[in-house]
Amino acid sequence: MNNHIDNKIKVYPIWSRDNTKLILVFILTVVAIYFFPKLGVPQILIKLSFLFLLFIIFYSKDDVFWISWFFVITNAPGRLFTVTSGSTIYRLPMYTLMSGVSLGFSELFLIMYIIKYLSRKTKVFSLFNKYAKLIIIYGIFTIAYSFILGISQSTLIWSIRLILPWFWLLILPAFISDPKRIEHSFKLIAPFVFICFILSIQAQITGEYLHNILSGESVYGFLGEEETDIVRVSHAAHLLFILVFFALFYLSIERKIFNNTYLNLIIIIGFITILLSATRGWIIAILILFASVFFMKGYNLMKQFIRMFVIMAFLIYIVQVFYPSFLFQISKSFERLNTLEALTKGDLTAGGTLARLTERGPRVMSEFYKSPIIGWGFSNYYFAHSDMHVGNQSILLQGGIIGYLFWIGIFLLIIYNILTYGRLYYVKLSIGSGIYVILFALIATFAIHSSSMQMWGFYGSNQATIFHWTYLLTVANAYISYCKSYVNSYKLKNTVYA
Repeated sequence: MNNHIDNKIKVYPIWSRDNTKLILVFILTVVAIYFFPKLGVPQILIKLSFLFLLFIIFYSKDDVFWISWFFVITNAPGRLFTVTSGSTIYRLPMYTLMSGVSLGFSELFLIMYIIKYLSRKTKVFSLFNKYAKLIIIYGIFTIAYSFILGISQSTLIWSIRLILPWFWLLILPAFISDPKRIEHSFKLIAPFVFICFILSIQAQITGEYLHNILSGESVYGFLGEEETDIVRVSHAAHLLFILVFFALFYLSIERKIFNNTYLNLIIIIGFITILLSATRGWIIAILILFASVFFMKGYNLMKQFIRMFVIMAFLIYIVQVFYPSFLFQISKSFERLNTLEALTKGDLTAGGTLARLTERGPRVMSEFYKSPIIGWGFSNYYFAHSDMHVGNQSILLQGGIIGYLFWIGIFLLIIYNILTYGRLYYVKLSIGSGIYVILFALIATFAIHSSSMQMWGFYGSNQATIFHWTYLLTVANAYISYCKSYVNSYKLKNTVYA
């Protein structure tokens, strides 16, 4: 067998025609959502244009492109396309089916891909299909016993919306099924790390997300004065995390697939953008992800550190020239991160900046104790007392001890499967230490779930959150499955010609 399973490796260019195409489609999406209404285009025509787009995507063979586009827009750089106010017109279209029942474009996009998935003649093997099916079955079971506990029509609809995104765990590995498609997807979305960084700086300078500026609505309010206050700009966090993960993953592979300086730049820009959000859970998660470098075989830590330090110093110098408050905002973010030191001294409020341990968590747990075995399901009672800021407690509230063991069991089985396959000789040949980057990314994501927002389970299961998990697992599936199929064909070939 060759020293590497795939010796036909090419180094991808930083930019290609498809990158230009994705940027143009992204801009057209912005124009359709924010400028068409101001130009007097009726909402019905805007909604029909997005339905026509779904029709085009359904028959398109470039699924990697459209899924990458969807991943970007559901992550809402600059808080674009999606807002908390259901009445605004400046968002991805909503389609009313009947009184009290409507579907968003992102849900129609998923349903369209479910149909596309079911109509495929060839089925692609996925390591995680059984777990996706278990999660969906468990969700249906949870809805069933919620009728006993009390569930209204609106709550039922919302519950279905929470289960539906988990279908991506079935679908995505089928459409991004091999290393080449994974690499193409990363190449497409990688430039958006720079767009997100620019939008973060813009929001800090103006005190407004781009959504507020383009729509004329103050949906998120004034964020603060960048010269005196910490301006917490939080947007596209899942996209940024995935891009940093991808860059580390490809740095860990001994074969050169992308330019190393480009990968280092993505890591630095992604990290600084998340740092500027001053969201401690996400910052800690990125630091956990960075710990994977200690397990990278052949990774010259000192050389890479020096390279990153030079890039970061140059970047900070350039940005500081145009944005004098840049270093001030970074220092304020570190100050907020340092408040966690108070936890080690017994201050559970972290200097009055943390309510999860003293207020939110105990409040949810007090309701959990009233139904500790099976929880409150998707009942009205559950939605009245759940809190997405405390992920583990919310899982306990929803599913009780049984439900919590189910979700933790699924997570541990996924970790076990990846670790087991990652030790196989042919997987090591293909991705080397990349398997550890995947494992650390999963652990880091669970750290976000435990410290910042619910990421595991149903309550936090919006499209961007589930795409976060699914992208990580799709990468693992693509490389492991490809290695398995290569080895099987290699054995068959040798058997035939023996």
